[in-house]
Amino acid sequence: MRIFLKPSSERNFEDSYTVFLNTFLHNIVNYLAKPPSPRVGKMGKWVKENLVLVSGILLPVLLVGGFFVLNNAPRMLADPPKYDFVLVGYRYDYQHPSDYYLSFDVRNGKLTGRVVPKNERTAHFNRQYAGIFRYDAATNTFDEIVYELPEDLEGIEEPVSLPLAETSDLTLDKRSQSPDGYTFEFLGYRGRGGLLGELFGMRRRYESNYVLKKDSAYFNLPRPTGDPYYQNDLHFMGWIVEQGSVP
Repeated sequence: MRIFLKPSSERNFEDSYTVFLNTFLHNIVNYLAKPPSPRVGKMGKWVKENLVLVSGILLPVLLVGGFFVLNNAPRMLADPPKYDFVLVGYRYDYQHPSDYYLSFDVRNGKLTGRVVPKNERTAHFNRQYAGIFRYDAATNTFDEIVYELPEDLEGIEEPVSLPLAETSDLTLDKRSQSPDGYTFEFLGYRGRGGLLGELFGMRRRYESNYVLKKDSAYFNLPRPTGDPYYQNDLHFMGWIVEQGSVP
């Protein structure tokens, strides 16, 4: 059995809010049980006579407010991401198909690329083009790193290495977690917020369906490119770190 514990900051918020709601309901019950006091004014009498109505108005407000705080507290308390990273996105030209595909990997901290001829096993690989995208954590933006493919690739019989001089100065750590504790994740179209988010219309959506996640904190990422075909086949290559820090 695997047990997942929430971060202490989020547990503290949830515990405090649960205590607040319990106290609120307990006070309502005690108020109803007390006999009316002669000191209570007209407003107090009206509130007591219409306590169910008042509670019906206040409780949803408290629930929505508490949900909003619990949903945003982890992000507000977490340190923002500090590390840049590199993505590679693939796409295919169905009108002008090729007999090769592109393949990128990280070896010894450096991004490498190859042009590989297709065979029977790889005939379905739809990776005729590849875009390299660098994420800038300081501005929360992506920039495409433009590179050149060699000429006369049609009909190659052996893999051809790509020089990639444009990324030669980058050192990549391809471990899933960054040095400051974030991971690159795809949320798809489910967003976040759970049942309460659906009930109160506060289910969070993300622009690109990709986020940086640390514990319960989610940081929305923009679309790396306007080309939707790249967006459908994105791959995390690694965090950009200092030279010599890759294990």
